[in-house]
Amino acid sequence: MVTDGPELPWDPLEAAGLGLVVDAATAEAVAAFRAAGIRSVLLKGASFDAWLYDPEEPRAYGDVDLLVSGADVERAGDVLRRLGYRRRAGREPARTVEHAQVWVRPSDDMCVDLHVTLGGADRADVDPWAVLSAGTDRILVAGTQVDILSEPARALHIALHAAVSEAAAQKPLIDLSRAIARLPPEAWTRAAGLAKQLGAEAAFAAGLRRLPDGEELAFRLELTGAGSVDAALLAESASYSAWTIDRLAKTRGVRAKLDILLPRLFPKPEFMRVWYPVARRGRAGLALGYLRRLAWLVAATPDALRAWLRARRRARGLG
Repeated sequence: MVTDGPELPWDPLEAAGLGLVVDAATAEAVAAFRAAGIRSVLLKGASFDAWLYDPEEPRAYGDVDLLVSGADVERAGDVLRRLGYRRRAGREPARTVEHAQVWVRPSDDMCVDLHVTLGGADRADVDPWAVLSAGTDRILVAGTQVDILSEPARALHIALHAAVSEAAAQKPLIDLSRAIARLPPEAWTRAAGLAKQLGAEAAFAAGLRRLPDGEELAFRLELTGAGSVDAALLAESASYSAWTIDRLAKTRGVRAKLDILLPRLFPKPEFMRVWYPVARRGRAGLALGYLRRLAWLVAATPDALRAWLRARRRARGLG
């Protein structure tokens, strides 16, 4: 048995049993999408398990992550709805921009994350689907042929996941450690090329640098973005408010800035009713919920602004 890195922090038998359940839900969703003429690509889950882990020590995963084209995301949601899923109201993302819709099935608590991009990829003039759906591989999941990312794209995803995950999260670092140990240099070179195409170089570099071996790999790849504001924000686990300030600073034009700011100030009512209980009490309660949200944003902004200014100074080598 080959292992890379520390002992796995989960029970192999429990991981194997849960994996079978999730794989069945994966096959069901992929087949339903395919019947509706929607192509999907499996992220993480069984694709990482078969690639980086041994049968005696399977990877733990508890939900389904599927990537679809932005043009198909609404129809994919309709398919999930027919399968009994309901879209969960959004929540404040920990950092960067949201990249997936979360769908939950009340009957069995199964969760499908419907992705249109990868966390850390933030280039507006490039369609992530066009880049990531090219050259995919296939594996058998619960008796169904399922598309998965190419090996370089999986390597990119692993590093991005390590970058955008919470600092205490162990699983993304275990995945990354195993990928660094097992993948040939050319796979990482191609992953770096994909990161450049997607505008994800800073996040790719930041993810790799969360491990000593990754730091060395990032140096060999001559990754740019190590001194960028994005990388500095990732390094200090900056809040979403700090990322919002950075996006506003980089965005030109009043209309484009308002497109970023207004949803942040005034989310949809369904969001408010989930995360602000007072908003469930009719129109007056909803109005009070928005006032509370604005008060919270006013209180959170000074710390976010300081984090963004620190990131700018670090990016410029000023501290």
